[in-house]
Amino acid sequence: MRKKPGLFLLLTCPLVPGLLLGGPVLGQAVPETESSDTATLAPIVVRRHKAGETETSEGAQEVEKGEIALFGGVSGDVNAAIAALPGVQDETSRTVDGAFDYGTNSDTKLNLQPSRLSISGGSVNENLFMMNGVSISSTVAAEPFAATPLDKADGSTGINTIYGLHPQSQYIPEAFIEKVEVQTSDISAQYGGFQGGVVNYRLREPSGEKRGLYTFGYTSDALTHYSNGTPEGGNPLGRSKPEWTRREIGFEYETPLSDRTALLFSVSRNAAWGRKQLDYQYLGDDVDSDSTSDFARLALRHQADDGGVFSLSAAATDYDQDWASNYAWGYTLATRTRARNLTAQYENSFGLWDMSSSLTYATNDVENDSNVDYFANWIGRYYDNTTLDGALDWCNVGALTTGYVSCMEGGFTGDKRLDDDTLRADLKFSRALAGGELRFGAAVQKTRASRSRLKDTTAYAAFNRNFSGVCAPGDAFCNADQYAWIKVIYPAYATTVEAHKLEAFAEWEKSWDRVDLRAGLRLDRNDVLDNTDIAPRLSLAFRPNETLRFDLGLNRYYSDDYLAYAIHDNTPIAINQMRFSPTGDWTYYDFGHYRYTQQGLDTPYTDEIKLGMTADDPWSEGVWRLTLLDRHGRDQFAQAARTGADGSDTNYLTNDGTSRYREARLEYDRVWDRTRLRNLDSVGLRVSGVFADNKTSASSYYDTDDALNELDLIWYRGTSYSRAEFSELTGNYDIPVRAQVELQTSWKDGQYGLGIGADINFAYDGVRDTDVDETHTNPTYGDRPHSLFEDYRFKTYAQINLSAQARIFTDGDREAYLKLKIANLLDDSAGPSTLQNPWVEGRSVWLGTQVTW
Repeated sequence: MRKKPGLFLLLTCPLVPGLLLGGPVLGQAVPETESSDTATLAPIVVRRHKAGETETSEGAQEVEKGEIALFGGVSGDVNAAIAALPGVQDETSRTVDGAFDYGTNSDTKLNLQPSRLSISGGSVNENLFMMNGVSISSTVAAEPFAATPLDKADGSTGINTIYGLHPQSQYIPEAFIEKVEVQTSDISAQYGGFQGGVVNYRLREPSGEKRGLYTFGYTSDALTHYSNGTPEGGNPLGRSKPEWTRREIGFEYETPLSDRTALLFSVSRNAAWGRKQLDYQYLGDDVDSDSTSDFARLALRHQADDGGVFSLSAAATDYDQDWASNYAWGYTLATRTRARNLTAQYENSFGLWDMSSSLTYATNDVENDSNVDYFANWIGRYYDNTTLDGALDWCNVGALTTGYVSCMEGGFTGDKRLDDDTLRADLKFSRALAGGELRFGAAVQKTRASRSRLKDTTAYAAFNRNFSGVCAPGDAFCNADQYAWIKVIYPAYATTVEAHKLEAFAEWEKSWDRVDLRAGLRLDRNDVLDNTDIAPRLSLAFRPNETLRFDLGLNRYYSDDYLAYAIHDNTPIAINQMRFSPTGDWTYYDFGHYRYTQQGLDTPYTDEIKLGMTADDPWSEGVWRLTLLDRHGRDQFAQAARTGADGSDTNYLTNDGTSRYREARLEYDRVWDRTRLRNLDSVGLRVSGVFADNKTSASSYYDTDDALNELDLIWYRGTSYSRAEFSELTGNYDIPVRAQVELQTSWKDGQYGLGIGADINFAYDGVRDTDVDETHTNPTYGDRPHSLFEDYRFKTYAQINLSAQARIFTDGDREAYLKLKIANLLDDSAGPSTLQNPWVEGRSVWLGTQVTW
């Protein structure tokens, strides 16, 4: 058993080098500047304008440092804090094939990637992510070969899935983010390539100030309370509570190089370790897994004599997750992600014109490496309770359960690669025109992406009883009790796609006495679909007086997701082989290739209508906002079947998919900068409520692999769905009614900070698996067994979080803080768990330190 370090040691030791570093390394006092100390836990601010102010967009929101600490939870996941905003949700990771599973295990804690976000009803792959205004979106993040996440898997891993793909290439830690700008509607024509929203992480830029930052954080299973969440409260599989630790460390240093040049360097590591039980039939106790997420950034800023500003920024993310299976003997999978972004920018003014230009080169490489290239689904106990594990020295079914039990060996994910290289150039101009501001610009982009399986992998998918007790010489997948009768070979392949894209936009913005207007057009041209798409953007505001404002937005957003499907085109499906006796010959069936790209497809797009009202409250001096949003997705990619001359069906892409998202949102903001209470500096309050309705057509572009002869279908409301189709139907589903309350306070001139927030999901109707199987007819696969799903009423759930910090040391410009986060303060459970993952996470604590100089 591992030995855990003492928490006092973990928290106090990092203070020592940080405090010492402030003196000897810098060698001089930091000059006074007007910039605020980044360590201070600021109260919430009114992040958008009051009714009388002249701004044209009501769709922009900001997440400040205090909110990130409060709603990011003990994981430090910045995207989790973004998901607490109205109109934003993280991916419904609670679902396992459409059924809700709130259970967690150590693998859940090993996932250090940011949460995937659904913005205004859009898919989690349909957002534009930026870092200081530069795109960090992954162009091939969508994964048509859907698979259950590793922490929820209890069978084989995904055959064609590449684990580790993510919509954003850079994983930015909480410590380095100043704020996050989130646009959920009424988005400017400057931005394109999304049907969801825009997320811009604002990191500190070199300012010429000499300063440093050191952070450390720790949490573990010892600081987390778990309860059994199964409907019956039982644990027949004997699952032990999750065992894990997470540590994060960050360092940032900024210094001037000359009067006109400044440099900033940041580096961080987030590391996790976990231990879990092997499934009961395997000989052995536990398997260990670990993961790390490293981030580094170097930024240089130089101001020229003519007033121009040149900036150079380099960012790198290295993500590693070594996963060991608990449900298959001797199977490990290593996921490696390497992302690099290099951007050069130049800004200057020439008379009436302001100009900005940038050149970006980005790479994003994902690797999956497995220790084996085969999978064998041996029989441990047959349906009639006959045990067949006698010849398997690593598997002993025992008497813990009855009925059919598998003894799985290895895995067929195999070794896969995905490489994505992008070169992009942007040029923008702006100037005053006709009492307003004219902005226009253009960009060109070239992307080269490749996807490959390095070698064949084989699945011995089904076994029969061997009544003869005879095997062919050298047959490793036959013994005296059983033999493999279905063998599926997944061939090696390599696919490369190149895409060129041209973008252009123009918009004009002006404010009159009572009216604000922003009108723009955006053009996108790509050579994959060979389409030219023009998107109008219009935002109009009317202010009848200084305390009231009405907003209207009419916008269109085009998808940029087509390359993700082109890269999967022509992927070989499988070669399915069968034999009907232990010594018989194998006969094979080649199922061909997946097809995604087709001629004549239109680019999917979403039309948006937004109505808003903002009113200043004279009684409380706060601000009320009401937003009504209606989005209609058209020409969405969908799957259809075409029957060939031989009678076989071939799936292909169409534009027959649709989506619809409607939202009503009410918000209130108020800040008291000075209070009458002694030692209380300020109080910030934010309250919001959202009602949302999201519908997506059941037709899906996902292919379902039937090569294993174990197709799993769902019967729901009189309709048959494949698992992938049902996941698409429910995967971006929105909890209908949500509310959030946030209270931030600052005490004794910023020495203490305390924040309390509540994220409330009101009772709603969802779906769950009834554990009943029935035979129904699927239009593609015929009569097959189906899992019966039913509607289910989920209870109201409120998660209350707390964040606090205290300044414990001050010496000039050197300061040290102790920090505390508590997630799920009331130790409540959001919903039920499953027998595979019975333990539901309750109250959890994170402890950290921060040193600035």
